[in-house]
Amino acid sequence: MTSTHSVIRYDLELDVRAAEAMAERLVPYIYEAELYGPMPGSLPKLTVGGLLMRVHRLTIISELLKPEQRETMKRTREKLEKVRKQWPVAYEGKILQELKARFTSVEQMINECAEGGRICAEIYPSGIEKRVITEVLKDEAERLAIMTSEARAILIRIDTRIRQVVKPNGEFLWDPRLQTAYTRDKFWFLYVKFNV
Repeated sequence: MTSTHSVIRYDLELDVRAAEAMAERLVPYIYEAELYGPMPGSLPKLTVGGLLMRVHRLTIISELLKPEQRETMKRTREKLEKVRKQWPVAYEGKILQELKARFTSVEQMINECAEGGRICAEIYPSGIEKRVITEVLKDEAERLAIMTSEARAILIRIDTRIRQVVKPNGEFLWDPRLQTAYTRDKFWFLYVKFNV
């Protein structure tokens, strides 16, 4: 069996810069129809879920950050909180829009994984980020009391399908520095083995 441990390279500095740039562009992004907002250079596209994922993990692994990075993340969280408070309707709408899109993209990845173990072992470690983002979006939707029973049912169906294409209880797939941010019980889909 091929080892896939730490297949995904993690750049801490890039993650901090991406989070900062996303928070700075939240307004007017949350009012726009486009789901994927433009970002400078080669930074990942702006989405609320992408920002929430980065804020989640960079807050938990903050002891790995330099003092100036911690300061950047403090400002990033403040900007996010300001948008949550000042533009709740637009913010909630963006979360629901993204959840729907993420469900579709996770299901597409699962369909590819179902084609065979080797393909799955290649695409899953990076592709599963979509499911990680879905999890933080779900948490935010629940916190805001906007998570629908339909969305919960879709997530259950998706997780059932993930369990059909990978084996649970594997090693953590991502960079070990991120492991404390992604506990095995909640983010079980990051701890899998492949049927190869």
